[in-house]
Amino acid sequence: MKTKLLFTAMLALGVQQTVFSQTDANGYTTVNMSMGASYQNRVFFDLSTNNMVSQPANTWDIAFYRNSSMSFGTRMNDAQNIEVYQASNNPNDWNSITTNSVASYGSPLYNLDNTTSIQKGAFEQGTATYGWGEYNPGNHHIEGKVIFILKYVSNNTYYKFMIDDYFGGYTFKYAKWNAANSSWDAATSKTIANGSDDAYFNYFSFATGDKVASLEPSRTDWDFMFTRYWTDYPYTNPSTGQPATMKYRMSGVIQNTNITVAKVQPETQATASSTLPASSAFSNNITAIGHSWKPTQGIYTNVVYYIKQGSEYYRMYFTSNEGSSTGNMYFKYKNITSSLGTTDIASKKASFGIYPNPTTADKQVTVLFDVKEKVNSKGQVEVYDLSGKKVYSAELTNQTGFYKQDLNLSHLSSGNYLVKITFGGSTETKKLIVK
Repeated sequence: MKTKLLFTAMLALGVQQTVFSQTDANGYTTVNMSMGASYQNRVFFDLSTNNMVSQPANTWDIAFYRNSSMSFGTRMNDAQNIEVYQASNNPNDWNSITTNSVASYGSPLYNLDNTTSIQKGAFEQGTATYGWGEYNPGNHHIEGKVIFILKYVSNNTYYKFMIDDYFGGYTFKYAKWNAANSSWDAATSKTIANGSDDAYFNYFSFATGDKVASLEPSRTDWDFMFTRYWTDYPYTNPSTGQPATMKYRMSGVIQNTNITVAKVQPETQATASSTLPASSAFSNNITAIGHSWKPTQGIYTNVVYYIKQGSEYYRMYFTSNEGSSTGNMYFKYKNITSSLGTTDIASKKASFGIYPNPTTADKQVTVLFDVKEKVNSKGQVEVYDLSGKKVYSAELTNQTGFYKQDLNLSHLSSGNYLVKITFGGSTETKKLIVK
């Protein structure tokens, strides 16, 4: 049995830790991964480099998506056990909200886990078109419309919070509930620009009142994030005897959007051979792995995951789960690409966004596109109705950089359409709702 060293960079603490991993007789690397007792850390793991990065899980409160200049979103820190409530959808109510009582605000809001978008957090579940805000076609900003109250369940701390504006960064305000005088403290306003680093999120802490640095590796340097997250957990309602779901905080894997995962069950885990599942079995849901490898205790011994990362394929399965006492989650994986003889020549040379979606009454749509690599031919945007008929087309620039292009769709009737964007030999299709 061969043994190799796995170096874990403890970036937030500024120290290095050496962890041992082993290669078994079938060629699988054994990874001894730990989130620590009570899941005190979150851990990023990269398949291609066999590298881990671990950081304290509770040093931040809100993460602001900053990976794209035309895409936005947030995540609450589920390690902090925060419940989010919508207090008002009128920003003018900020000063008139004089209590921290959440009993009248309905059910709490949570980050989505059953989604392909890592940035669909609790604030995106508000009642505005984009959860917390509305699109302004005049300046292409998302303007805040919803006021939230954040309840920290573990210590009954409350914050009043609102995102005022997004355009290449987030401007927001917040106030802490002062239990001594039963009122909100003075509001604090902050602006956090997206910045130029290559991570998905910027992180903010109420405790420090500022951005928290070095909480996430480059988005190209990890595939799995072991963390806490809320999910709909099935149970039997004791009063009715019927199946139901409840929100439950799990520990498990959130995957990077640069990989897709196929879960196979049942399948023999410890084997040198492998058969790749059909392409339709691969999912880019952020919790395609999630907690699906473990029951209430231990692990399922017949669950295997196939991971596609660019042109590489990996096979992975879990071998141990010790729960919150240690936070240890051990797994094995192997690069199986050479045994498959597959190649993938697709490359993402640009990213795109469509706003507003649904359209406003004037049916004007803006395509925002960030060209990362210049190509020889210009790109194209095409709009199709659901019968497959092309109803609009236009060219896109082939220069590198960030651009926007306005589409006049006033000739289209209300309904659902498909927007096909072609650039550099790759095609992306998005659904568009025309009002």
